[in-house]
Amino acid sequence: VWINTLQNKFKVLLTSLGIIVGTATIVLVIAIGQGAKNDAEEQYSGLSADTLFINLDYKQLNGNFDTSKLEKLDKSLMDHIFEENFHLKSICLRNEMMQEVRAGKVKEYASIAGVTENYSDVFSLKFAEGNDFTQADFEDEAKVAVIGFGLAEKYFGDAGQAVGQRIKVGDVSLEIIGVLARNGDGLQGVMHDSTIYLPYETMLKNKLEDEFSLPQITAKVNSIKDVKKAMQQMRGTMDYYMASSSSYAVEDAGSRIESATRSARTMSMLLVSVALIVLTVGGIGIMNVLFVTIKERTKEIGVLKALGSPDKDILVQFLLESLSIGVVGGFIGLLVSGVGLALMRYTDLPIAPSAGAFVIAFIFAILTSGVFAFYPA
Repeated sequence: VWINTLQNKFKVLLTSLGIIVGTATIVLVIAIGQGAKNDAEEQYSGLSADTLFINLDYKQLNGNFDTSKLEKLDKSLMDHIFEENFHLKSICLRNEMMQEVRAGKVKEYASIAGVTENYSDVFSLKFAEGNDFTQADFEDEAKVAVIGFGLAEKYFGDAGQAVGQRIKVGDVSLEIIGVLARNGDGLQGVMHDSTIYLPYETMLKNKLEDEFSLPQITAKVNSIKDVKKAMQQMRGTMDYYMASSSSYAVEDAGSRIESATRSARTMSMLLVSVALIVLTVGGIGIMNVLFVTIKERTKEIGVLKALGSPDKDILVQFLLESLSIGVVGGFIGLLVSGVGLALMRYTDLPIAPSAGAFVIAFIFAILTSGVFAFYPA
């Protein structure tokens, strides 16, 4: 079997191209699909299914994205929602925008967020160093800040060195009292690691917000079973106190988590389907080549029959030759996929390589070469 394969190296290599590409594609698409799923789960890891959001509903803007004259969410509305909704456990208002920041020798534009009490509880934030805001910080409009772990490392080299330092946001000097534990990206582009938090009242007093910023309300319900009732109550309160409540949507994190993971699974299945199509094309190529090979080796087959070789042995010989093509193509495909995964690490595409993907791809390569060779043989 191997002698005949080695004698036709070029033909075997060309025949194996479909298997090589298909095998590499399976490994890569499984890594991409799993990476997307992991990324979606990580993005929502700081939130549970009992989290609710009130955000601008861009579908209601009819293409007009000028939000400067739009009625905005405020602390008064947040208080009304919490007071009238006994399904809620905690609630916070968050307003994020970009501002010029100076820390030590670093001067850049960074994300700052004015927050109300309970923000760390609502977003499940933990502290690496220092402390969270106190009630007095909010009431006294204190010039203090909590910064993300990434900014602490960037500005001061270490999270422990950041506490007690001062950072300038616009023209306002703030004392850093706490550093968040490393968190990663969150929902809706919220990047806790690269955000500077300050009390909401401090942000308003020092006029750090801009006219285009859009405050968001986030809340947690007492129980997942109360989510729908809490959403209905929140909508009712908004309709009563707001002139244009229809511009905002009330959403729950559970639906978003399910939607994100479902989309990741769908993408994985789509990519795997593409890989299987490539393998099928490769299998058809093997079948065509075997048809030609068998015709070319009619004399050899006749000699084998004359020597008394049973049909089963001749069939096995051609099947083994086809399987050898699958083994060679699968092995080269795994090497190609390894190179592809190494190169993909230099991109922003989330990937999650696994040994299982390599095994699955190799098995499919061998099965494809065997199945498509059976009829010609």
